[in-house]
Amino acid sequence: MIFRLVRMTLRERKSGLVGAFVALFGAAALVTAFGILLQSGIGSGTPTQRYAAAAVIVSGEESFKVHDGKKTKEKPLAEPAPVSRELIAAIGRVPGVAKAVGDVSFPAHLVRESGELVAGEDGRPSVGHGWDSAVLAPFALTAGRAPQRAGEVVIDAGLAERAGVEPGRRVKLAATGPAAEFEVTGVAAPKSGDGSLRTASLFFTEAQAATLSGDPEKVNAVGVVAAPGTDPEELAERIEHEVPDKGLHAHTGPERSQVENPDVATARSDLQELAGSLGAVVVLIAMIVVASTLALGVHQRRRELALLRAVAATPRQIYKMMAAEALLISLVAAVLGCLPGMLVAGLMRVALTTIGILPDDFEFSYGVLPMVVAVAVCVLAAEVAALGVARKAVAIRPVEAMGEAAVEQPGLSRGRVMFGVLLFVLGAAASLLPLFFGSIFAVAGAGSGGLVMVVAILLLGPPVVALSTRLLAGPVRRRTGPHGFLAVANTRAHARRLAAGIGPLTLAIGFALVQLVIPTTTSAAAQDQAEQGIVADFTLTGTGGGVPLPAAAEAARLPGVAAATGIVRVELSASRKLLDSPEIFKYQAQGVTPGGLAATMDLKVTEGSVDGLKDGTVALSGGAANTLGVGVGDRTRLHLPDGVEYKPVVVAVYDRGLGFGDVTLPQQTVLAHSTRRLNDSVFVKAAPGADKGAVEEALRGLGGRYPGTEVLDEAGLSAAQEGQATSSVLSSALPLALIFGYLAIAVANTLVMATLGRVREFALLRLVGAPAQQVMRMMRVEAGIVVIIAVVVGTVVPLLPLVTVSLGLTGSPVPHIPPLLYLGIVALTTAIGALAVLLPTRWALRTPPVLAIGLRE
Repeated sequence: MIFRLVRMTLRERKSGLVGAFVALFGAAALVTAFGILLQSGIGSGTPTQRYAAAAVIVSGEESFKVHDGKKTKEKPLAEPAPVSRELIAAIGRVPGVAKAVGDVSFPAHLVRESGELVAGEDGRPSVGHGWDSAVLAPFALTAGRAPQRAGEVVIDAGLAERAGVEPGRRVKLAATGPAAEFEVTGVAAPKSGDGSLRTASLFFTEAQAATLSGDPEKVNAVGVVAAPGTDPEELAERIEHEVPDKGLHAHTGPERSQVENPDVATARSDLQELAGSLGAVVVLIAMIVVASTLALGVHQRRRELALLRAVAATPRQIYKMMAAEALLISLVAAVLGCLPGMLVAGLMRVALTTIGILPDDFEFSYGVLPMVVAVAVCVLAAEVAALGVARKAVAIRPVEAMGEAAVEQPGLSRGRVMFGVLLFVLGAAASLLPLFFGSIFAVAGAGSGGLVMVVAILLLGPPVVALSTRLLAGPVRRRTGPHGFLAVANTRAHARRLAAGIGPLTLAIGFALVQLVIPTTTSAAAQDQAEQGIVADFTLTGTGGGVPLPAAAEAARLPGVAAATGIVRVELSASRKLLDSPEIFKYQAQGVTPGGLAATMDLKVTEGSVDGLKDGTVALSGGAANTLGVGVGDRTRLHLPDGVEYKPVVVAVYDRGLGFGDVTLPQQTVLAHSTRRLNDSVFVKAAPGADKGAVEEALRGLGGRYPGTEVLDEAGLSAAQEGQATSSVLSSALPLALIFGYLAIAVANTLVMATLGRVREFALLRLVGAPAQQVMRMMRVEAGIVVIIAVVVGTVVPLLPLVTVSLGLTGSPVPHIPPLLYLGIVALTTAIGALAVLLPTRWALRTPPVLAIGLRE
C-alpha cells in the first residue's frame, strides 16, 4: 500500500519533486568527481616505460613511522628513498632473479651551440642513467655502440632527432657539474611501444653515471629481470623476505610507474591531499543541500500530509511513505548523476594539467567504486533528510494537523535553536585560536571554525532572515512604496520558506571566502616576506630544473661578490607527542650553504642566530617552533625526505617562514637525505662599493660553464614568486569552483521551487486588482532582500576567522581579499538569486489568474 501511494504521489506531483531530483543529481555528480580524483591519486597515473621489462622494481623506504609510547603513526614520503648499492648483489642472489640492475637518475641535458638546453618531449627535462639499466626497458641500439669509457654517451632516439645528433658527433652536456664535451657513441630506442619516451634519457658508463648522480654509494632503484617461468608477485614477496634490509619495497605491475616517475608520485600525493581535504566537505555540503531541498518540498506539501494525518494515517505510515519516496528519487537521480560526474572529473584533469599540478600524460582512473560511494551517499542523505522532515509532520495530533498546515508556523524547535547556537559559539571560539596560539593547529582551527559558523547560520536560517528583514523593513518601505510593503510582509510571514533559499546562497559565499581568501592571504604574505627578506642583489636560476651545486661556490669567488648562498628546497616532516599520541606535520624546508647566509637573506630572526647553522642544527619559523613546542637550544624531531629520523638542535627562530620555508637546514644535510642534485636558486650579494653592472656581467659569464643558468634581478625574482603564488591559489580555486557551482545550482533550484509554489498567491493578488507588473515589482524587491541578506550574512560571518588567520600568519588583521575575486563572488551569487526568483515569477504570471487560483497546491 505504501509503495502504491508513493507511485501515485510521484506520478501526480512530478513538478514538486523535480527540486529534490536536481539536488540529488548534482550531489551524485560532485561526489563521483571527487571520488575519481581520490582513486586516481591512489592509482599509478602513467604507464611504465623505462622499467617495462623488469618483473620487479625494488625501491627504498616509502614511508616512515613515529612511535610514541604504545601508539604509532605512519606517513608516506614524497618519493621512495634511494637504495644502497651493496644490496644489488643480495637481490641478485634471490632464487628466480636472472639479473639485478641498479638504476640512477640525475639531470642531464644536451646543449645547443647557442647555449640553449634541449628539452625532452613536452618540455620535460632529460635524465641521465647508467647504460646497464637500459635492459630494464629494454632499450636497443638503433645505431652505433654502447658507451665504454668516460666521456661517451648514448642518447635515446627521440632526443637525438630533436637535437639533430648522430653517432660519432661530439656534443656538450650539462649535468650536475660544469658542462663538458662527450662523444655520442650510439642512439637507442625502446623495443616495445611506439619508441617515444615520457622522459628523454641519456646513458653513460656505470662509473661515470655513479659520479654524476652525486652519491656513488646509492641508486634510485633496483630493476629485477626474472628468470623464465617466475611469477613476479611471488618473486617480489621473496625479495622482501630474503634481503636483509627491511626498508626495501618490491613493486610489480602498474606500481613500477611510481618509482620510475617521481613527478607522477608527487602529482598522486597532491591529488590525494586535494580530494582528502575537501572530500568530507563535499559530502557535508551535499547532505545539507539535499536536506534543505527535501525540507522545502515537504513544507510545500504540508496540507497534503496534514490531510493524511486527519484521515487516520499513522506516524509509521508517514515515515514509510517519506522514506520510500526518498529512496526512489535518490536512486534514480544518483545513478543518472554518476555519468556527469565522470565528465566533471575529466574537466578537472584538464584544468589541473593546465595550471601545472598534474603532468600532461597523467591518466585518471574511472572505476566503479566512486560511483557506488556517490549513490550510497545520496541515498543516505535523502533518507536521513526525509526522516528528519517527516518527524514534524507526525509530531502533532491528527485533529490539529489541518490547522497547523493552514499557516506557516513561526519559530524553530528548541533543539534546533540550541544546536545552532552551540555550533555558532564553537565556530567563533575556534576562529579566535590564532589570537592565543601561534601553531598550525590554531590556523587550521580558525578556518574550520568559519565553516562551522556558516553551517550554524543555515540551522538558524528562519530567525536570521526574520531579524534581517526587520532591519531592512524601514529603508525598503521608504524607497519602494507599496511594493516594498508587500515584499517585507511576505518575507516576514514566510521566513522559513525564504531561509531555504537564502541558506545555500549564504553557504556559497561564506564557503568561497573561507577557502579562497586564506590561500590568497598566505600567498600574498609569502611573496611579501620573500621580497623583504631577500637582500641579495641577484638570483641565479636554471632552465634545466635548477643550478648545479658548484655554481654557488664559483659565484662566491667572483670579483665584487660578497656572498653567494645556494638554496635547495624540499619537503620534510616533523613530529611531536601530543595528548599521548604522535602527531606528524608536513613542512617546506630549505637547505642553504651557511657561509654568508645573513648577507643574502634576512629571515627576521627573533631568537638565536643563523650564524650557528651547521651540521646537527636547524632554524625554525615561529609557527613551526610553536607547533613543535621547542625553542632555541632544544632538540626537535625531524623526518628528512628519505624518512630518516633526525634530531638537530634549534639555533634560531625566525618570522619569515611563509617566504622561505618553515625549516632551514645546512645544505649538505638535505643533499645527503634527498634525491635533489641541483640548487633551486642561488642568491648573490655584491660587495659594498662594487660595480653591480660588472658583477651581473660576471654572473652571466657562468652560463658558459653552466648552460641554462639565468641571472635575475629583484624585479625578476618577484615576478617568479608571483607566478608560483598564482599557481598555488588556482590549485585551490579549481575544486572550490566546482563546489561553488553545485551550490549555485542548489540555490537556483531551491528559489525556483519556492517561487513556483506561490502561483496561487500571485493569482489571488491579481484577482483583487494588482496587475502583473505590480506583482513583478514586488518580487524584484523580494529578490533584492534575498540577495542583500545572503551577501551581508555570507560576508560578515566568515570575516572573524579571516581576520584572526591573517593575524596568525602575517601579524596584520587585514586579510588579502582581491577586489575582483570578491566582486566576482558577489556578482555571481546576486545574478543567481535574482534570476532564480524573477524568471519563475514571470513564467507563473503567464497563467490567467482565474485558472491559476484553482491549481493544485
